[in-house]
Amino acid sequence: MSPAFDISIVISSYNREDKVFKTIDSLFKSDLTVFTAIELIIIDDGSPKPVENVLHRVGDKPACISLRLLQQKNAGIGATRNRGYREARSPVVLFIDDDIILYEDTVKKIFLAQQENIGPVIFGSYPFITHQSPGLEKFAQHLYGYNDITKEPSYQQVEGITSGLLCVNKAKLHLPDYFYRDDLTVPAAEEHEVIARFYRENIPIFHARHIVAIHNHHLKLDWLIIQQYKYGLGTAEAFIKYPSIAEMAKYAELKRTMDTTSTGGWRGVIKNVAASLPGRKLLLLYASLADKLLRNRNHNFIFGLLTSAYYRAGYRDGLKKFSSENSPH
Repeated sequence: MSPAFDISIVISSYNREDKVFKTIDSLFKSDLTVFTAIELIIIDDGSPKPVENVLHRVGDKPACISLRLLQQKNAGIGATRNRGYREARSPVVLFIDDDIILYEDTVKKIFLAQQENIGPVIFGSYPFITHQSPGLEKFAQHLYGYNDITKEPSYQQVEGITSGLLCVNKAKLHLPDYFYRDDLTVPAAEEHEVIARFYRENIPIFHARHIVAIHNHHLKLDWLIIQQYKYGLGTAEAFIKYPSIAEMAKYAELKRTMDTTSTGGWRGVIKNVAASLPGRKLLLLYASLADKLLRNRNHNFIFGLLTSAYYRAGYRDGLKKFSSENSPH
């Protein structure tokens, strides 16, 4: 018996009323000619301003889309995506973050990629809509790999994942109840766990380099460092709650690097000083001035030092926070 829907699209949203409007609007304006029936599941994760208010402002819904709005108490992005995964009535599930603007062909391309049997897990790229400066744009291309985007179909098996534009096939994964772990609360933690788990289970992950959308954020340096701090927190949470992650070589090396910064040697001293609050403030001041005064220069080195310092600070604080929460009382 064939499924009732060609694809289930899951949009999880929390407190992004203006952005989720553009996400839904771009979906409704997409080229959906390859679809007979689409299930759209929008999950409002306890937003102060209900997502329901947005739906009244979006244009006409395409006839092929069947929409379900689910409302719940705030549970976090991993648990919210999991609910959409469980609720989905098609084996093909596309996760789209609530700050993603789709190109006309984005959904069609990622669906067709699943039909080609490339693999059960495929994700695309989503460069920022605007940037604070040309220098920061260059760094974002380096940091997030946007230089790898192609026009022709291209699939690269990778040891990573980004969830903002992610398509999975439940029938091939044989995971009916969850994709992420519900108990991982900080962004990026759930992705680390998935990457390591799929590595152990020999489930390949593919980056579709030709499948692209737009990240509906103006990239500023102060936003970027906050995100890097959160990623550090998430890394620490994943390591503490799921120590088996370190069985994967890349995470074993990351953990060794992060855990040895406090053990002697001039490199460790420099890293600790840079990750301290005064060190981060000084780096941020220097990076901001360099970016303002020399806007068209390549500042990848100083931006790299700055983001690494904030990531390391987040990791250090995460170890304290989650070690305490997980210790026996």
